[in-house]
Amino acid sequence: MKSIELLGASGVGKTYLYQKLFEVCNERKYLSVKEACIKAASGVQTSFGFNKQWFYKLLLNTNMVAKKKYGLSRKILLHQDLDCTSSPNYLLSSALLNHFLATELNIEVVNKRKENFKRCVNLQAALRPVLTDKVLFDEGALHHHHGLTRTVSLMHTPTEIKRDVVLNPNAVIFLELPFEKHLSRIIERKEKGIQTFSHAKLSGVALENYAKKSIAEYQEKIETLKTLGVPVLHVNAEKEVAENLKQINAFINNLN
Repeated sequence: MKSIELLGASGVGKTYLYQKLFEVCNERKYLSVKEACIKAASGVQTSFGFNKQWFYKLLLNTNMVAKKKYGLSRKILLHQDLDCTSSPNYLLSSALLNHFLATELNIEVVNKRKENFKRCVNLQAALRPVLTDKVLFDEGALHHHHGLTRTVSLMHTPTEIKRDVVLNPNAVIFLELPFEKHLSRIIERKEKGIQTFSHAKLSGVALENYAKKSIAEYQEKIETLKTLGVPVLHVNAEKEVAENLKQINAFINNLN
């Protein structure tokens, strides 16, 4: 599997652009997460017998549950006790995240960030051995990863860095906005009742400071990925949606 991640700080418009990409772009050479899960689950071999995995696979191959195939595919691919964050392929990124969270006083935030990262890592680990396709993630492991800075190249060997799957996506698409525009989108989302756990209780100066910190962290993450040799496409979220969709689609289709 070739992994491409759509990145950008909260409120920049990732989810909307991701959804439109798969609604509008017909000539694409990559899969959505939903498509990837269904394709991967369809190819998973399950042992015959009345067990959950075999039963889920049986349901997946019927037309009765067409609308539920994504959920079933995740049940086939993922196990409740699965945790790949301690495996060699994810060890460094997990350690960087834990180091970052060591100074976080809000235990709810710590647990949520760890759980989100684990969920994304487990899915990526389940898809990698099964697929050879390019897959675009809208909220992948890198989106939920924190603590990646340019010091990683000073503190760790090239071998350690290259071994870690999270730190070596095939490409990244970075969606960005000027600060004032970005902040206004965050406020607009909050007024509509769209909440993000990390800033759900913030307002005024506290929310503004959070937005500045989040954007700065993302910019550092992107610059670090560049130093690691990851191809990055910068996308201006102020431009027309159709223009950005065309740019993103061409970029992914042309990736080797």
